[in-house]
Amino acid sequence: MTNCQILLLNLLSKTLFNKNTELTLTDEAELLREAKNQAVVQLVYDEIKDDLSEEAEIGWREYALASFANNMQVIYNHALLNEWLSAESIPYVILKGCSSAFYYPNPKMRGMGDVDFLVPGDQLDKAGEVLEKHGLKSWKEKHIAHIVYCASGMHYEMHFDAAGVPNGEAGDLVHEYLADIYEKSSLQPIEGGEVVMPSPFHHGLILLLHTCHHMTGGGIGLRHLCDWAVFENGFSEEEFRNLFEEPLKSIGLWKFAQVLTGISVKYLGADEKGWAEYDSRIVDMLMEDILAGGNFGIKDGSRSMQTMLISNHGKDGVGKTNMIMQLVKSINNTIYLNWPKARKCKLMLPIGWFFWGVRRIIRELTGKRKKTDIKQTVKGASYRRKLYKQLNIYERETTLTVHNTND
Repeated sequence: MTNCQILLLNLLSKTLFNKNTELTLTDEAELLREAKNQAVVQLVYDEIKDDLSEEAEIGWREYALASFANNMQVIYNHALLNEWLSAESIPYVILKGCSSAFYYPNPKMRGMGDVDFLVPGDQLDKAGEVLEKHGLKSWKEKHIAHIVYCASGMHYEMHFDAAGVPNGEAGDLVHEYLADIYEKSSLQPIEGGEVVMPSPFHHGLILLLHTCHHMTGGGIGLRHLCDWAVFENGFSEEEFRNLFEEPLKSIGLWKFAQVLTGISVKYLGADEKGWAEYDSRIVDMLMEDILAGGNFGIKDGSRSMQTMLISNHGKDGVGKTNMIMQLVKSINNTIYLNWPKARKCKLMLPIGWFFWGVRRIIRELTGKRKKTDIKQTVKGASYRRKLYKQLNIYERETTLTVHNTND
């Protein structure tokens, strides 16, 4: 861990939890690059602006203001969505975004990307028509959990499932826990309007699923870690155990929650938690992995390809098969996603392998994709597989039934 990264973590600790930590400014430009890569510039700018040189402060201020302007646009887009869907009586809940920002000391400082929202399966067409009526157009690209709608200054991801829901019995249980998400949701105020947010239980579960999904993909940055840190820090020991211990153990995310909380305590200054038992070695290694990859793996170009060797978006856990077999499964899943009929007609698989393989080669040769460094990809994937395997993702500790989340 570099001095710059240590400083960035100390700044976040001060911003999020008002910790009095040592703030020794080193390379101002390097610190800004790291904050950008981790998508936390706005969270630390106010803490450091008075200590910056005049030249460095200009660069920081310009980026922070641009990020803030983007945030306000995305928050406004959240409010618009509520107006549009509420007018048509379409139930929905916001995933992450303003729902995550709700738990921050200053919600407007949480970095925003787009608007993710979940609607019931039988409302997808109707909700899509509403978005199109307001000038948005659907992307044709397939995704395992959402449909994208865009217009100038607007990017909406309409989810028909939460990202990261595992396969098998654990996934069935997750869907049971999410079955009452609309009933338990609530309308909350945001800047310039209001939106429907999930209950604390549903939000916490979605956060863990989403973090696992991206961790086993390109990677998570400090922004994802901050989302979890401010959320879990708002619960007492008893409250958290009562709400989460049984369901997370039954799904296989309890250890993952413990490790994320351990990182939040050790590196971000969150309160100590008795329920968060963890191996310090794993906490340190995962922290290094977060810093090495950055937000969605922006710091390591090989991570997008490593995903194919690590897991099927985390949906099957990690390390249950070797890398070669995992690559085969990942490519097959890409074909199934884009050509659903291939699930029944297996003869389409070799055609898909040829098509997607040639397509990738052409994109690399034309510069549309970065060329794959096979050695770096295999080395990185191997290390990450060994690390993530220790988190026991979706390895169920109990087979307890769904409890009432009102309890």
